[in-house]
Amino acid sequence: MEAFLKTFAVGMPIVLSPQNLLILLIGTIWGMIFGSIPGLTATMGVALALPLTYGMSPYTALSLLSAIYVGAISGGFISAGLINIPGTPSSIATTFDAHPMVKKGQAPLAMGISLMSSIFGGLTAVFLMIVATYSLAQIALKFGPFEYLALGILAFAGCIGMFEGGILLNSLSIVLGLLISTIGADPLTGVKRLTFGIDSMIAGIDILPLLIGLFGISEVFVAIESKTKFVVPPETKKMKMGFQILRDSIRTIFSQPINFIRSLVIGFIIGVFPGVGGATSSVLAYGVAKSYSKHPEKFGTGIPDGVIASETANNATIAGAIVPLLSLGIPGDSVTAMMIGGFMIHGMIPGPMLFKENPSSVYTVFSAQILSNIIMVVLGILLMRFFISALSIRSYYLYPIITVAMIIGSYGLYNRVFDIWVALFFGFLGYVLRKINFPLVPLITAFILGPIVEKSLRQALSLSQGSLVPLFTRPISLTLIVLAVFLFALGLYINTYVSKRARA
Repeated sequence: MEAFLKTFAVGMPIVLSPQNLLILLIGTIWGMIFGSIPGLTATMGVALALPLTYGMSPYTALSLLSAIYVGAISGGFISAGLINIPGTPSSIATTFDAHPMVKKGQAPLAMGISLMSSIFGGLTAVFLMIVATYSLAQIALKFGPFEYLALGILAFAGCIGMFEGGILLNSLSIVLGLLISTIGADPLTGVKRLTFGIDSMIAGIDILPLLIGLFGISEVFVAIESKTKFVVPPETKKMKMGFQILRDSIRTIFSQPINFIRSLVIGFIIGVFPGVGGATSSVLAYGVAKSYSKHPEKFGTGIPDGVIASETANNATIAGAIVPLLSLGIPGDSVTAMMIGGFMIHGMIPGPMLFKENPSSVYTVFSAQILSNIIMVVLGILLMRFFISALSIRSYYLYPIITVAMIIGSYGLYNRVFDIWVALFFGFLGYVLRKINFPLVPLITAFILGPIVEKSLRQALSLSQGSLVPLFTRPISLTLIVLAVFLFALGLYINTYVSKRARA
């Protein structure tokens, strides 16, 4: 209850200021555009916005990034339903039934159900997020060096087990991230590490050009290689979203409370587990809905049940992924990994200490999530035809503009040409790694947590005179180790069994 009161007493006045409210509106529109255009992703939308937040206040910056996240994941249903191409990976299961509904002449209803499932799933999950984040952070405030070390092990175990790259590739990704995090001067001794004689590397690799390269520029390379053009079917441009359609959509969702609640829980829980993401939650929720349906043979032919399951789950995943971000400092997915960059730009490190050092930032994120979901519905009603038209943008106009913006953003943070080369290098590296299906989020997780784990390990060994036994005897650290084993095993189970069954 305390978390709810502080959210509305502290966070809401901040985001309801004219400036931040305008930023929420812009961010939600920005996100929906990136979500609705195939090839652009929520990660790219946040990556492109990160440099812009440098000149903003911390609260305005967090409001913008939160709004983009909500708008992009929600906007993915637009192209998923209209042209059978998910705007974001999270909307892949939406294509299974939303597009058949469109082909049957039910485009407005398909869009309405997707939109309202997104808002109901997202808003409900935000309230679950507030409770879970606050409770988990209160426990995490008791952390010492051994607990932070165990937390790093938990994050790495989750990434190794949860991601689809497999144990070997995920482990290599974490090792690579840890190596990159050690570049520069040793924080305790000042000894140069992995600088190769380049003076600009003594300060280390900054997170912003690294993220822009791995997730932004590499995405542009992939899009250029694909040479695809996306055209909206002519008949869909005449589609209108009226209040009657919304009323019918709400009635349809409320007629399936079990499907909605089940998908909500699946999406939120999957989001809390670091590294799983909305794509898995939407497919898993769709598969479970199909398994428990009285008419499973109709799934894939254009029925609302599948659309409700997918869109409820992937929007609930947003709130779930923010739980480990704020309470433990662990990114739940690639977008929250980018959001950590937003925190760090403004001198804040997500985690339990954030609740002590800057609690207003946490309640700002909570409030921004609530308002972004509400704004998203209004925009979905008013601007649906605009988003449909946006799908017609040709890639050879769009991607050069995006690339230039990301390069400027890499340079603008510290006005260093070196950061441009860093972004380009990691853009090329990210492209190569994507070609071999090498997982990138474990790399980012290791890069972010690497300095924390290194510092905690040194402090822990100093306190215990070189022994790691306290790691298994202290209650919280032991609990985290057990959770690490559980996450690893659960990830293997999901990747080898549940996902295959859901796609069947």
